[in-house]
Amino acid sequence: MNYDIKQSGKRIHQLRIQAGFTQSELALKLNINRSFLSHIESGEKGCSVDLLVQLSKLFNVSLDYLVLGKRSLSLKEELEELIAHLTLFKESM
Repeated sequence: MNYDIKQSGKRIHQLRIQAGFTQSELALKLNINRSFLSHIESGEKGCSVDLLVQLSKLFNVSLDYLVLGKRSLSLKEELEELIAHLTLFKESM
């Protein structure tokens, strides 16, 4: 899986809309130019790691999601999955 700046830009755009920010408002929060944000959302430019970290924190999503589109499981979901696997393993003994 590779970093696709167009798909990453689409995800950032969706997250911005879901959070109710205009491009100007989000650009101000990130301390970047609105035009630069527009280029990121359209996939014309990529983000620095620092900017991706800011976006990750602001929108409460993982870097994996921003960069690769992969949703990470929460710790609770991971534990529930592990318990289910262990239960199946125990029953098979």
